[in-house]
Amino acid sequence: MLRQLFSAKPAKCSYKLHFQILLLFILGHTLAMGQGLARSKADTVSLSRFEYAQKLTNNGSDCICSITNTSQANIAMTVLTGAPDTIQMDNAETFNGIHSLRPGQQLITVGNFEGKKITVLNLSLMDVVILVMLFCPG
Repeated sequence: MLRQLFSAKPAKCSYKLHFQILLLFILGHTLAMGQGLARSKADTVSLSRFEYAQKLTNNGSDCICSITNTSQANIAMTVLTGAPDTIQMDNAETFNGIHSLRPGQQLITVGNFEGKKITVLNLSLMDVVILVMLFCPG
């Protein structure tokens, strides 16, 4: 009643088929790597109380700035200066000014900083460490 549908023998593939699969794999890998992908690290610094960091941005390229309160219990106070007035944080506040970060909160800004020098200052009352990352490609 039961009929065997598949053979237990391995299928015979020609060397030509193996060679074609290998060529397709190499071609796909070459096309994927030929997309101009570049890997680099962003400038990252930990700032303790009353420490500051400055970074000269690239003109004409979109920069990414991330500021993170690493504390699990204390509020961080940061002062940011140097950006054009059109740059806003992800919470719609302007970049320049005084910012209060809740424990574990992160603020992210993306925009053209027009070659300006950005300053980040940690003015926290407690010994709160903030993590600042600034990436400007180009």
